[in-house]
Amino acid sequence: MRLKMIAVAVSVLCLMVGSAFAADVTGTWVAEMAPPQSGPGGSPSGGPGGGPGGGGPMKFTFNLKAKGSSLSGTMIGPMGNENEIIDGKIDNDNVSFAVKVNRMGNEMKINYKGTVSGDEMKLTYTMEGGMGGPPGGGGMPPMELIAKRQK
Repeated sequence: MRLKMIAVAVSVLCLMVGSAFAADVTGTWVAEMAPPQSGPGGSPSGGPGGGPGGGGPMKFTFNLKAKGSSLSGTMIGPMGNENEIIDGKIDNDNVSFAVKVNRMGNEMKINYKGTVSGDEMKLTYTMEGGMGGPPGGGGMPPMELIAKRQK
């Protein structure tokens, strides 16, 4: 009986310590990237979540909220469209989440994976559906973003 209580206490302590070392991602993060020169078929294309095909850098704002190992929030794309973050997870300094967007009548899912180091989050994203191609590949290659924490 006593051994069982010790095992339960150790398990609870391990869970608490594990979540204490999870990356602190709650807050606002901003990433900018140069717009792509052209999309499939040579047409102008914006980055994840829709955006202009030309001009200055495209801005992406991630408003994140961490609760344990879950991640939620919103992403605001270059055109000001706000999309809910889904399937968000945090594992130590690793993050992953997705955003569903509707762009010119095409629904896409953008999957983000990355790492957090201090006030910088390096993300790789892939697109499914719409102009991103079918789930599982065949679309655009993975792209990278670096988001900075806003203070």
